[in-house]
Amino acid sequence: MRKTLGISFFIFFSFFHLSFADEKIAFIDVDKIINLSDFGKKSYKKIDEGYEKEKKKLLKIEKDLVAKEQDILKQKNILNEEELNSKIENLKKEINDFKLKRNSTNEKFAKLKLDKTNEMVQSLNKILSKYAEENNISLVMQKKYIVIGKTGLDITDNVLKIFNKEVK
Repeated sequence: MRKTLGISFFIFFSFFHLSFADEKIAFIDVDKIINLSDFGKKSYKKIDEGYEKEKKKLLKIEKDLVAKEQDILKQKNILNEEELNSKIENLKKEINDFKLKRNSTNEKFAKLKLDKTNEMVQSLNKILSKYAEENNISLVMQKKYIVIGKTGLDITDNVLKIFNKEVK
């Protein structure tokens, strides 16, 4: 008797809970908004242009170092051992300085890109909060974590339009 009563209560409360499941859920492709928004395109383009300029400078330095190495190899038989070792040591120092500069440049631009992305995500969070409140959405999930869902639940394009209007 107790088992039957327990099972009856369990079924009753399960259906009772389902009757109140009118919570609205939506999903959004955050990467699409960040990469396709006007602000994102402009920001990333500016960062990429700066990176390309620095990359060209680094390539020029690298070519100069290769040329110096070849000059040292050509003079290997002409120079005495002390002068040769001195030139090799100087070249090693220049190569190490070049590597440090290249790494710092890569880190600098990676940090710039990350900072810009974080700025956009913060703006997007504000917009999403407002959008969810206005449209009575209880839960917004990232699209990359969803296996399958109705396309009607995707609010990416709507939020992208709002993001383009509000974030300059």
